[in-house]
Amino acid sequence: MPIQLSAVADGVRRPAFRAIAGLGATQIIGWGTTFSSLPIFGSPIAHDLGMAREWAFAGITVTLLVGALVAPRIGRRIDRAGARTVMVVGSVVAALALAVMSQSWNLYSYLAGWVVLGLATPMMLMNAAMPGLVQVVGANARQAITSLMLLSGLTSTIFLPINAWLFAKVGWQHAYLIFAGVHLLICAPLHWFALKPPPPGAQAVTSARANRRAFPPEGVLLPEHHKRAFVLLAVWTCSEGLITWGLNLQIIDILKASGLTVVEAIGVWAFVGPCQSLARFAELMSGGRHSILTSMLGAAVFTSLSFVVLLPFGISVPTAVAFCIAMGVGHGLCHCAQHLATGPVRRA
Repeated sequence: MPIQLSAVADGVRRPAFRAIAGLGATQIIGWGTTFSSLPIFGSPIAHDLGMAREWAFAGITVTLLVGALVAPRIGRRIDRAGARTVMVVGSVVAALALAVMSQSWNLYSYLAGWVVLGLATPMMLMNAAMPGLVQVVGANARQAITSLMLLSGLTSTIFLPINAWLFAKVGWQHAYLIFAGVHLLICAPLHWFALKPPPPGAQAVTSARANRRAFPPEGVLLPEHHKRAFVLLAVWTCSEGLITWGLNLQIIDILKASGLTVVEAIGVWAFVGPCQSLARFAELMSGGRHSILTSMLGAAVFTSLSFVVLLPFGISVPTAVAFCIAMGVGHGLCHCAQHLATGPVRRA
């Protein structure tokens, strides 16, 4: 899989490849063992713990709320001291959270695990991975970030079958315990290795704040427009999240309720990951020749088209495949636009 880093200085090229590959692996594991576990585990968890199905999926809401509260402080820490140690600690905390979830016996113990996971997610998922990558690559990080997102887009394709297999073999509690070990024994060392600083003299920056000072982004808004831009970005990302996050969590049950078997539902939804990555790969190959707004408009078109496909024909394997392809392309373009619009990179 070619990853273009033509804009990256020679002294940073090898550390950049190491960071992209290492963080790509940890992001797939991080998302796959947490958020992508509930489409398979959610309903059985609710049944086993004797609670309403909605409470099983409420764990995601708890994690997002806790993560939102602690993310600013974690971001400042990353800005001052770098992402390397923060991401290692994040993997350890995630392992603790998953271990707590594996021992759940009622609603409160289950949600306690998601509270701890909320502390971990800003430290070990994209909130930390993107500035960590910028700290290794330097100012011209648009292609590097898109490459990382290209890899992470394969999460559901890889982990939905893994999660389904683990549930069938050992159950959700033992699966979460296995995931805890993976975070502790694989992700934590990978974060330490992947974010090793470039050699002295390489054209890299040591913090996102230093990057912004040394390489001011093109097209910075005037101060009087900052509030409006923030509000518009917040509305955009939250609206998109309501659709995609909710759908991702419920999609296997939705497809099953529409007449597909479990194997068909997982197989159909597996198309989303490659299509997300294909859209991100197109963004990578474009080399920044189009604006972020173009990616955003493309995302809106494809996401809307995905639902339109189902209206005249209903849900069957062929229409579900078409739906997933359009949804994957739209979601991939949307995430590219979101991260590039809000991330600490220069607009190419």
